[in-house]
Amino acid sequence: MNKSLTRIYRLIALLLITVATAEAQNENYVLKIGNRTINSKEFAQTYQKLLQSDSIRKDNQKEFINNYINYKLVVYAAERMGKDTTRAFREEIDSYRKELANPYLVDKQVLEKLIQESYERMREEVRVAQIFIPLVKNASPADTMAAYNELRALRARITKGESFEQLAKTNSKDTYSAIKGGDLGFLSVLENNYTFETAAYNTPKGEMSIPFRTNKGFHLIKVLDRHSFRGKVKLAHILVSLAPNASSDEATVAKKKIDEAYEYLKRNEPFEGVCRAFSEDPRTKDNGGVMNRFWDAGTLIDQKIVETVFALKEKNDYTLPIQTSLGWHIFRLIEKKSLPKYDEMAPFIRQKINADASRNVIIKNNLVKRLQKDNNFQETVSVKQEAIDNFYKDRIGSEDYLSKTLFTINQSVSTVKDFYTFVTKHQRQLAKLKALDEKTPQDWYDLFVENQNLRFEEANLEVKFPEFRADIQEYREGILQKQMLNDNVFEKSLDSLAQVKFYNQHIDQYQYTHRVLAKVITSDRKETLEQAKTLLAKAPYPMNRRFPDIYFEKDKSAFSADAQKMLYDLNIILLKNRDYVVEVTGNSDPEEQESISAERAKKAVNLLINSGVSPMRIIEKDDGKYKPVSKTDRSKNSRIGIRFLSDSMEDVVKRFNALKPNSLSAEEGYFKKDENEYLSAVEWTLGEKNINVKGRFVSINIQKVEEPRTKTFKEARGQVTRDYQKQLSDEWLNQLKAKYPLTINESEIQRVLD
Repeated sequence: MNKSLTRIYRLIALLLITVATAEAQNENYVLKIGNRTINSKEFAQTYQKLLQSDSIRKDNQKEFINNYINYKLVVYAAERMGKDTTRAFREEIDSYRKELANPYLVDKQVLEKLIQESYERMREEVRVAQIFIPLVKNASPADTMAAYNELRALRARITKGESFEQLAKTNSKDTYSAIKGGDLGFLSVLENNYTFETAAYNTPKGEMSIPFRTNKGFHLIKVLDRHSFRGKVKLAHILVSLAPNASSDEATVAKKKIDEAYEYLKRNEPFEGVCRAFSEDPRTKDNGGVMNRFWDAGTLIDQKIVETVFALKEKNDYTLPIQTSLGWHIFRLIEKKSLPKYDEMAPFIRQKINADASRNVIIKNNLVKRLQKDNNFQETVSVKQEAIDNFYKDRIGSEDYLSKTLFTINQSVSTVKDFYTFVTKHQRQLAKLKALDEKTPQDWYDLFVENQNLRFEEANLEVKFPEFRADIQEYREGILQKQMLNDNVFEKSLDSLAQVKFYNQHIDQYQYTHRVLAKVITSDRKETLEQAKTLLAKAPYPMNRRFPDIYFEKDKSAFSADAQKMLYDLNIILLKNRDYVVEVTGNSDPEEQESISAERAKKAVNLLINSGVSPMRIIEKDDGKYKPVSKTDRSKNSRIGIRFLSDSMEDVVKRFNALKPNSLSAEEGYFKKDENEYLSAVEWTLGEKNINVKGRFVSINIQKVEEPRTKTFKEARGQVTRDYQKQLSDEWLNQLKAKYPLTINESEIQRVLD
């Protein structure tokens, strides 16, 4: 870590203690431990937070007070032992701090506007065509003007009556769309460059945009069609493969085969059976042709498919045979759903925006502008010019200009030397990632200004935001408590001989009553129950939680800095949710090499494993070139898809109840007599039972019936460990209370509680 930042963090820790001590001297106290005083304000903040989360009620206030005193006692003991000065502690608190700081380093107002804008755009489908002239990021002014003028001239010709489609075929450098007259099909919101998407949504149907530039080059677009969102569809298909360069004989055979399949369907033969007999899609033919995702107009590449499948009205309706680049299909409608409500979509949109560089730059630029104003950013223009003029010159390190002040942030100085050091460090990091990006001296300077403003803001969050200071203090104390409990209770409780001894001394506490092993699922609707039974048949269970795709350069599997951050975020999610299983799926663009998708997935899986995620919690898949998602930005096809599953039935229950409270409940495990009202309503015999209790549909699957008996040590071990831990904890806390005397101000505590 940067030494200056380490010093800042130490000062912040000292500030937290100093502030707490100063406040304690000016307020009534609730607790004194040794030379530490806990004031009423700190106690009240903790109490109110737990009260709002319904963790505290009138009947458990005494338990809260006792736990609070023990908590503060353990933290005080840890500080007296120097636990907060170790390297491991500093690294852990720094990691937490960076995670907590992220929401404070975002322009929330701009982010929310982008989220709302994206949702509104999702209400409409826009089909566009483009003429594209590529241009490197740092192209010369002459090359830039030439590309721009080329599109201006083409636009003028179209305005005078020439065909956009024909000029796209002869002039556009986008090989994917040029052969189709520039037609890119319907766009998917959040899957394209923000500037491109904005131009498409701001251009009326039948009209052209003005030439505009993205990071890929210059574009001229025409809006071919736009209408309200038609929803998303889940499909099954029968595929008879036919290569684009197939011979006429092969084409005849393929057409005959798909027509034969269609005739069977017309005779009311089951779609699943016809699919198994005729389909040549190895991924879906054995499950009725079902493709396990929902498609909208933007993700269905072929426009013939779009118009055909969205014309299907009823579930299980199927299409006439339709030819695409893959061959002949018959599509069947499995399900159609409309756009979810804003509150449901907002978290997913937020994730996508945070992972999108073209939108992130807007958020970050607005944030930096605000920070410059808030933190009194003062730039020395002449020194800046001198730094840029000398950027490429050789230096020995003693030049006078190196010590000059480039700018100040609240009187914190950044010099020319700091600027050059920053550039060198970042160039080395990019070189290691094989992701060197040509930047001008001005680009590097802008990046340095951004970096220094963000660093200054991050380093001063405790001062500017009391709630952030409180969160850091809470994490700090939580880490110390965890370490102390681990050393004095948890590690000791894992002694097998001590556990057996404790078990034998308390064997009367470890008895089984009459019980059954069962799975109990209930719902307010029979249809919901059947759906839930299917989902809960076998773990891991599918979830609705989404995670943005991770993108790669063409034919590359190396992770960018953004991709590494996303994988870090994914790792944090998995560490926080121990029941989660993650499915990592490699994908590639049709123009990429065959093995690259599998290589991408493998590298992501290895990174997660090396970060501490168990291989048993990872499912690795390779979809190859089968599922491209964007026609306007081919780089979006070079990706890894992330899907969450869970080993916990509770996560599936939450998924149903989020849409309709109390629509589903599910439990699995051993149950005692009268412990579950639904089990009390049936005979305890093996097998599945379906009943109706108080208006709820209930499915019960009894897997095992047991008579009363003493638990073996192996069966009781979890309970034994917990009981032994409580004994160790009580003994240890009594030792601490003897070592660090407590003074409890009960009247002040009661005043706060009242």
